[in-house]
Amino acid sequence: MSIIEQAFLQIVEDTWVSTLGLHVEPTSFSPTAMSEAITVCVKISGAWDGELRVYCPPQLARLSAAAIFQLDADKLGGSDISDALSELVHIVGGNLKALLPQPVTLSLPTLAGATDWTQTTPQWRTACRLALTCEGHPFLIILLGDLPAAVRGQTQSASGQRLQSDNH
Repeated sequence: MSIIEQAFLQIVEDTWVSTLGLHVEPTSFSPTAMSEAITVCVKISGAWDGELRVYCPPQLARLSAAAIFQLDADKLGGSDISDALSELVHIVGGNLKALLPQPVTLSLPTLAGATDWTQTTPQWRTACRLALTCEGHPFLIILLGDLPAAVRGQTQSASGQRLQSDNH
């Protein structure tokens, strides 16, 4: 795992623990496990352009919303679930900004359709992909964009470390 992937994973782990009181663990699974996933994203614009996407199965999305709103999972509506996932992706994205060249801004979170991002933004590629589990449910967090461009110069990581590519 690269330094940037480790920092990205740390951001996600810290967000899940501090916001939900839940732990995540790296795993591997088939992308078909995400066929029913709810997808939320934030666009990143500025000195670096990309998008952060969270693919979350409905059961984990409901569990996450219950933790955020401190309600019984069966009392939550669809808007509560999408609001909770939007909050999570925005927190992760906000912390991720520290790894990227500045200045960058985040869009408001949106529910993403099942579109193929390679059709709408072919210049992007998967910069980081984290396959994780939480409470036995697999989920994905993907950073799209040009990560090597982000680390060509020095950028500040969330933990204060300086990141630098091997090419620099």
